[in-house]
Amino acid sequence: MIIKTNALVLRFYPFSNTSRVVSWMTPDLGRIVTLVKGSQRPRSLFLGQYDLFYTCELVLYRRERGSMHIARECAPIKVRPRLRRDWKAAATASYLAGLVSQAVPPEAPHEGIFSLLDAALDHLESGGSGSPFLFWFELQLLEQMGLAPRLRRCAACGAALASGPRRTEFAVARGGLLCPDCAGEDRENRARVGSDVLGMLAAWQQARAPQGPLNTRCTSRQRAAIETLLGGFLAYHLDVQPAGRRAALDVLARRVA
Repeated sequence: MIIKTNALVLRFYPFSNTSRVVSWMTPDLGRIVTLVKGSQRPRSLFLGQYDLFYTCELVLYRRERGSMHIARECAPIKVRPRLRRDWKAAATASYLAGLVSQAVPPEAPHEGIFSLLDAALDHLESGGSGSPFLFWFELQLLEQMGLAPRLRRCAACGAALASGPRRTEFAVARGGLLCPDCAGEDRENRARVGSDVLGMLAAWQQARAPQGPLNTRCTSRQRAAIETLLGGFLAYHLDVQPAGRRAALDVLARRVA
């Protein structure tokens, strides 16, 4: 079956001296893998038509059996050149693409995740970056996958949580915050979280565009608390340990000389 779709390049690797295997995120087919035959030959029609973080129009032969399809044609829609010269944007884009590649199951259509990643890469192309943006993306991806942490109601009993300055217990395994009555139960996988950090997380979770998170000023203490909290949540609920997360956050923390 021949199919035409928009597709984001997540990663690629050699299949032979002249061909590559490319992993894509698409809106209507989900995460797919294609063989791009002869793409490294000097006169290949695929030369320059795809690269990391490109959004492309892809024509493929979809095999009914087997997990690797055959790319027939490819044309770039967005090439995002900044992501090849801005080291902070490149590190962030690598992590976002790697997270989607690990977290999203193969061939499970999800237009929302495609649109989220496409918009996030556009934002990096326009010059936006920073750890709040990375945390915002993680929260939005969890939302799209139906795994968003519960920050306004108790994750155990569903009771509304009181507002105001406080330190609240966050239960990773339960999927969010606990009310005082439920906090006295099983004590494993708990973290004490301040109201300032909770306020940031709740605001970023509700924000559908990254401008708000980028305008947030985080102290080093707040950044470290959010990094640990979300990192543990992703590892537990998505069963991922993307190596690029630590690298991206280290790069984002550096000052440009």
